[in-house]
Amino acid sequence: MPLRWVMLIVLFLVRLAMGYQFQSVASVSSHLVHDLGLSYAEVGTLIGFFLLPGIVIAIPSGLMTRAVTDRNLLIVGALTMIVGALVMGFGEGTSSLYVGRLITGIGGTIFNVILTKMVTDWFAEHEIITALAIMLTAWPIGISLGLLTQGLIADAYGWPWAMYATGILATVALILTATLYRDPPDLVRAVEQALKLGLPLRQFVHVSIVGVGWTLYNASFIIFVSFVPDVLIDQGYQAGAARSVTSLAMWSMLISIPFGGRVLEIAGWITVSVVVTLTAATAAMLAVSQGVAPEVLCVVFGLIAGIPAGALMALTAEAVSPDNRGPGLGIFYTWYYVGMTLGPALAGWTRDSSGDPAAPVIFGAILLAGVMIFVGSLRLLQAAWPIEAET
Repeated sequence: MPLRWVMLIVLFLVRLAMGYQFQSVASVSSHLVHDLGLSYAEVGTLIGFFLLPGIVIAIPSGLMTRAVTDRNLLIVGALTMIVGALVMGFGEGTSSLYVGRLITGIGGTIFNVILTKMVTDWFAEHEIITALAIMLTAWPIGISLGLLTQGLIADAYGWPWAMYATGILATVALILTATLYRDPPDLVRAVEQALKLGLPLRQFVHVSIVGVGWTLYNASFIIFVSFVPDVLIDQGYQAGAARSVTSLAMWSMLISIPFGGRVLEIAGWITVSVVVTLTAATAAMLAVSQGVAPEVLCVVFGLIAGIPAGALMALTAEAVSPDNRGPGLGIFYTWYYVGMTLGPALAGWTRDSSGDPAAPVIFGAILLAGVMIFVGSLRLLQAAWPIEAET
């Protein structure tokens, strides 16, 4: 097996720890309400705290790749996640939960930025769409592992042990990184240079366009899984059945992201394929918003919407030069964290203002269609204003 695939397996296993830790609060929410008296609104806020640090941490994480090796930065991220897990588990009140959650979110942000850079460095010239698509599936698989185990751990030993379990998995990630990860032999290294801020203008614009497109893509999916149950309940489904039907989209996406990425890479015509799949996914999302065949269309949406994920992420490799990859990904993920904070909130506002349970899903479909505009804009800029011409 080529070494790059061995490294991808290592990084995939490391990234599982991030998804597993993200899920921990949701898995033990009933325990936190019963034992600490938290409201469900406070639980929701606590869940969101994991993403909040990314707005301010993503860019510094990327810039630090100019002064610190990627492996050491990933180790720092793992250590931060371990500390956050311990703070949440050992704390005796809600304040420690919030502080610990913010700390774990800092580690998660470092993971997001650095892991994406590591995979891109290894696969920039080989199967990058497939590799990034595989890496992306580690997050939902980690969440799924949390769903399967954390509630059982909390029931048997108390909710703090579910937090400790996330720290244990982060420790495993640290050990894997420290002992097994190696840089690619042809890595463009900039750590010997003095730490400098900023990014060339063209690269900043290109990677921002990619980042906004990626943000719209992810926000649309979060809106889908968050608000489609309300649509189905309005159509007469029981709450449990509505959530189960909606979850079919997530399970379908776990299949379509890696396999779809490989198919696109082999078949080529990346831009056309992205436009076709996103158009079909938008149509499916609009149909579900009207209650049309949800059992079928939730599966269809997940299968189709997952196909372009790896290709969209791979656009980051085209948007910045190799020596600016770390800072560029910091900007890319800053857009992501801002959008993932605002997108669901705006979707909820459409429901409040219209009174229509379909309104957030329609809003999400509009966001998904907007991804195509940003992909098209990138292609136009690459022809008229290429980053290669920037000095």
